[in-house]
Amino acid sequence: MTLTPDSAAPGDNLPTPELHTAVVAYPVAGEGAILPEPTAGATEGAPPVPHRRALAALTVLAFAAFAFVTAEVLPLGLMGPMAEGLGVAESTVGLLITIQALTIVVGSVPLAAAAKRLTPRTALLIALGVFLAGLLIAATAGTFAQLALGRGISAIAHALFWAVVTPAAAGMFPPQVRGRMVSRLLLGGSGAGVIGLPASTWLAQQASWSTPYWVIAGSAAVLLVALAVLMPGFRAEEGTAARGELPSRAMFARVLIAIALAVGSMAVTWTYITPFLERVAGFSTASVPALLALGGVVGTLTTAFVGRYLDRWPVRSAVVGLALLVTMFAGLAVAGSSVPVTLAMLVLQGFSWSIVVASHLNWGMRHAPGRTDVLMALYQSLYNVGNMLGPLAGGAILARHGAAWLPAASVALSGAAFVVVLTVKPWGLLGRMRAARRAVSPAREARRTRP
Repeated sequence: MTLTPDSAAPGDNLPTPELHTAVVAYPVAGEGAILPEPTAGATEGAPPVPHRRALAALTVLAFAAFAFVTAEVLPLGLMGPMAEGLGVAESTVGLLITIQALTIVVGSVPLAAAAKRLTPRTALLIALGVFLAGLLIAATAGTFAQLALGRGISAIAHALFWAVVTPAAAGMFPPQVRGRMVSRLLLGGSGAGVIGLPASTWLAQQASWSTPYWVIAGSAAVLLVALAVLMPGFRAEEGTAARGELPSRAMFARVLIAIALAVGSMAVTWTYITPFLERVAGFSTASVPALLALGGVVGTLTTAFVGRYLDRWPVRSAVVGLALLVTMFAGLAVAGSSVPVTLAMLVLQGFSWSIVVASHLNWGMRHAPGRTDVLMALYQSLYNVGNMLGPLAGGAILARHGAAWLPAASVALSGAAFVVVLTVKPWGLLGRMRAARRAVSPAREARRTRP
């Protein structure tokens, strides 16, 4: 019998493979993994493109991520101008967020499956082209229906882009620096909250709500050309991230559950962070943008530096990120009325959430039990399930119990995600105790067996 990455995972109760095996050590509490020896013709981790070209392509992809995320969150800053310009209620404009999330949840996996026969370069060019079309429809919208159509088309592009871009970006580099490269890609998305949304809000205030859409559309056109020139044309299976290093259905399921719970915990409170800061912490309305920017700056800086630790401690990074996230929500739940505590928790939010996002994405790719492009699309769907359901739960809590109870619900959800990660060996308490008892040095063992 042959044990392949698609059919089994380390720790599965299966017969020993007949192939020679190689021990691949990963610094997760000192454990290693037994994997089949690479078959003839395997790349053995060799990148498919020169390093300099890969860095140039990664830079373009990070800017594209910036454009996609900025367009996604535009209604948060333009809700008032959009409602006034289109003659609808602000609550109606809020439906644009729901449309975006629902489209991504439904479309991510089918789009990734349909793109399997394409090179990552072709799929990403298609995503940028569709994104540009959606932006132009939205920019020229005179009715809410046309704006919703443009947003829906952009959401389709968003689903395809994020299904393909992470394996494509990571696949251009050696596996041992994958976490670092993923964090660099995510810098674009982090920067959207710090630069993209505030700048777009300012542009809308100076001109009209459609102006940011025109600017992002122009940026998308430039990025389309740059990507066509700089992105290598390798096939997905030729990259170093086409498959997970340690494929495991059980482990990948844990990643999906943990990220859905973590995103849901964030959405419950952060969707309504403005009423929390105003009614519970006592901040003025005018100070809220600066407060949110504080967490955004911390998050961007954290994303820039956390990559070096993802490759060394993939599971530990997820544990630390979730532990800090639980701590942050607990601080808001217990002492959210204190200005110093709330300021400290806003800083901790930017720090913890950046670690959670980067570590779970990297962790999921390591354990993908099949093609990473399709399975990262599934990851994206579960991520947006949290984005869809979290605001609904938070809205119900806000209406019935008030803003002060939002962080308590987030503690429960993020705590559940933390427990899910702690079930990973050797993070379970019993597993660690047994491992400690087995950790006997050779010298000590020799003394014990000496006659």
